Amino acid sequence: MKKLGHVFRSMRIAKNLSLKDIAQGDISISFLSKFERDESDISLSKFYALLNNINVTIEEFTFIANDYKLLDQEILLDDIKDAYESNNIILLEKYKNKELDLFKQTKSPDHKLNSIMIGAIIHTLDPSKGVSQEDRTYISDYLLSIDTWGYFEIVLFGNSMNLLTMDSMIILSKEILKKTKMYMNLRVNRQEVIRILLNALIYCIEGERYTDSLYFIKTLEDFLKNKDLFYEKTKLLFIRGVFDIKNNKVAIGTDHCKKAIQIMYDLGSVELAINHEEYLEKCLSK
Repeated sequence: MKKLGHVFRSMRIAKNLSLKDIAQGDISISFLSKFERDESDISLSKFYALLNNINVTIEEFTFIANDYKLLDQEILLDDIKDAYESNNIILLEKYKNKELDLFKQTKSPDHKLNSIMIGAIIHTLDPSKGVSQEDRTYISDYLLSIDTWGYFEIVLFGNSMNLLTMDSMIILSKEILKKTKMYMNLRVNRQEVIRILLNALIYCIEGERYTDSLYFIKTLEDFLKNKDLFYEKTKLLFIRGVFDIKNNKVAIGTDHCKKAIQIMYDLGSVELAINHEEYLEKCLSK
């Protein structure tokens, strides 16, 4: 990354702000000038105050300081997402092996966890591609050992749920709101947590764990209340319909599912709507 002061100065000038405009409180013009010349260190609290004074987020600053490139983990997640959506198992295997090589070189557990996560995604696309019990235990032990989950742990769990036992998956999913509470004001973290809760609900319904299913339905209904998260609410409406069908309330459940599918069509998500229609047909045929 470039030096922080140099980057800050370029952003301040781009916003037509003077040193006097930014220097407030215990941040003097002389101190700010030294910081911008990278001649003085700065405390984290003062640095955040400066970013706030020029209305720049830490994510925006990091992106620019990294020469307008995403961080390595962000690039990896984007690459994994693209490969998954194109069903490119060969490319996913390449990413997995690269993370294993990095683990051998650095001994950093993050790379090993990334490789297991990618293995879980490959297993989702092709169940014949197994994941060893050793790797399953490794990722489960890691997640259980971390009390406060950041974005890394949230994504790791969300993409590796299929590796855990049903009981472990349910326990961790029920704990997720507590484990991620510190970071729940961050939009991207919040969206990932909702996605995990929706997936946990699907796993419970398909595994006929109906008491646990009701827990996740209630949790999601409370969580989504008064929020403009239309996709998530539509998805929950559909899954709630599947739950009703599985519990012999076929007419009510089918009605909920069809309403959700119609919303998808109305919003132009045709492929998504078709996929849910196919899922509904399978449920009704059973």
